[in-house]
Amino acid sequence: MAEPIVSLLNPEFSEDPIAAYARLREMSPLVRVGFPGGPPVWLITRNEGIKAALSDPRFVTDTGNIPGHLGPSIADQAMVSLGLPEEFREYFTSNLMLSDGEYHARLRRLVRPAFTARRIKALRPRIEALSARLMDALAQKGSGDLIWDYSQPLTAGVICELIGIDEADQPQVREWMNEYASPDTDFAAGTTGLFGYIKELIARRRAEPREDMISTMVQAMGEDDDRFTEAEIIAMTGLMVNAGYHSTAGFIGQAVLILLDNPDQLALLRAKPEALPHAMEELMRVANPVPVAGPRYATEDLEFAGTPVCKGDALTGSIESANFDPRVFRDPRRCDVERVLKPGEGHLAFGAGPHRCLGAALAYLEGEIALTHLMIERDSLEVAGRLRYREPIPGGARLFTAFPVRL
Repeated sequence: MAEPIVSLLNPEFSEDPIAAYARLREMSPLVRVGFPGGPPVWLITRNEGIKAALSDPRFVTDTGNIPGHLGPSIADQAMVSLGLPEEFREYFTSNLMLSDGEYHARLRRLVRPAFTARRIKALRPRIEALSARLMDALAQKGSGDLIWDYSQPLTAGVICELIGIDEADQPQVREWMNEYASPDTDFAAGTTGLFGYIKELIARRRAEPREDMISTMVQAMGEDDDRFTEAEIIAMTGLMVNAGYHSTAGFIGQAVLILLDNPDQLALLRAKPEALPHAMEELMRVANPVPVAGPRYATEDLEFAGTPVCKGDALTGSIESANFDPRVFRDPRRCDVERVLKPGEGHLAFGAGPHRCLGAALAYLEGEIALTHLMIERDSLEVAGRLRYREPIPGGARLFTAFPVRL
């Protein structure tokens, strides 16, 4: 008898996703689920299982890396589904998120200098200044939208600063960023504009390098394995623009709601603001806006979590379930900013293993500064209307479209 398939379109996954994923977690460590428009996939429901899968070389991100695979690769599928021009193919085949093994390790090694602790720390004064300007503008109005007036301008400005996008160009780049996440815009047109701009920026930084990510990558540009190709720089920059913008902006909004809903925890942080860096771990756990990890594909027939998995099967991890797994977190639905975990335990908001997010330290810094300015240094912020989210996509990030606030 075939295993039952759970539909992620069930209303419970939007009404109370924590409870819905908890039900699956207790059902089995591996559950067959359905996504719209695609075949069923295995959903890993437990913290330990997701960590294991993300570090297991038998699972790959690109179906083209499955031995004997004859179907379309992830790049092929993306080209067709998004209606992108053929010239973009090399940007998808050079994408850090869609690569595996030695090639993936090489890309991470080359880009890592752009994310050193020194470089991230050096951004603090500029992030604080940008946050203060946005807060002043919001306070002068007395009310506004937390996402459009604060968190998105903040995270967009930070990622543009890190990459090296000139200030005069940032409004246009932010417009392209928003097109990444909007179902109502021409994705291909926005992507064409962004990639064309990055090519121009590469030429500028080759002529006049600066202290930014683009310049770092351009200086490591060439034809051998210790150098970036132009396509790899374009792909890497496009990835950073997308990953470093929406998810962190979404986290800020979710964390504000969590603290407003837990006034005892907010009071603890206001009484002891130096505890916020420690509290960020807990806030990242409970306010992570991304419920499901990207898919991995089995390169051979194997057994995982006690279940036979066939070569070519897709597995994805429920980060929502992992971050509220009572096997790791006592009383997991409670936000406890003083929570202390054992070494090796922790949330999976940034993934795990070889693909763990390179920008995690930057996201922590942005979140810490934002929550300090929004919630710790002032006690007047309140929700002033109905919150709205983008139409949910199973497995997709929960993004706000309206977050009215009053100061």
